[in-house]
Amino acid sequence: MIGQRRMAVPPWSELSVLAGLWLAILAYIVPKLLIGPISVLLGGGSDYADIGTVFEKAAAVARFADARLAQSVPHAPFADPPRILGSVVAARVAWVLAIVSASLFAGSALAASRQRLVVFARLTGLNRFDFDRLWLPGLAVAVVYLLIGAYLRLVDASSLDVLKGEPAVLSATSRDGLALALYGVTTVVAAPLGEEVFYRGFVFSGFASWGFWPAAAVSSAIFALSHLDASTLIPFTLVGMTLCWLYWRSGSLWDAIAFHSMFNLLSFILLLARN
Repeated sequence: MIGQRRMAVPPWSELSVLAGLWLAILAYIVPKLLIGPISVLLGGGSDYADIGTVFEKAAAVARFADARLAQSVPHAPFADPPRILGSVVAARVAWVLAIVSASLFAGSALAASRQRLVVFARLTGLNRFDFDRLWLPGLAVAVVYLLIGAYLRLVDASSLDVLKGEPAVLSATSRDGLALALYGVTTVVAAPLGEEVFYRGFVFSGFASWGFWPAAAVSSAIFALSHLDASTLIPFTLVGMTLCWLYWRSGSLWDAIAFHSMFNLLSFILLLARN
């Protein structure tokens, strides 16, 4: 049972959602493209990712050593040292721009809906917050986290390599306190606010006339696909469906925002524990 719908019927249509999706793509791509140039301008490298695993790093060092030995030959070109570690400056810039991107996501929803901020907040329940309901998002986080953990174990035991994915590229972030703090603000505050306003408050609401299941399935699939990682497609679709249900049930985006923030906070705490 999905419960009785309590969210307001929005005045924007599916065409408005389509326009908003294009704005959201720009809100993601433009800040992403600015990371390298801004980092270089600030004296850092253009990339915040290490080159790969320990073995790939060792191979790069070995290739550089071979190239330096070859320089003993007259007129041989001088080999530049390999870039092994990601730039800490680029990591800082990346997470500042991620916060900007999350803000632009919310702005995309507001612009495409053609609603004033006060009206949009009223329609999505952002003008009311109920502490007494926080137990439900908290319980949902625990259940969904356990389900995703079980799913990941099954995937690891299978031969479906496409679903296994790679660890998040946080090596440079984890080496710098400021970058790590910015990452925490991004994941625990900025992303839950910006993404819930867009994916649930705007996209899911725009499809709500189809009924809960079609609207939740489509908006959750878009949410999962936006992370550009095949290994997270199924888990993030499950997360998206849960977020849609919380919003549908309460009529307030704060329930979905609370779930998203607590879910990301748990992941952030686990990341800190591993460092």
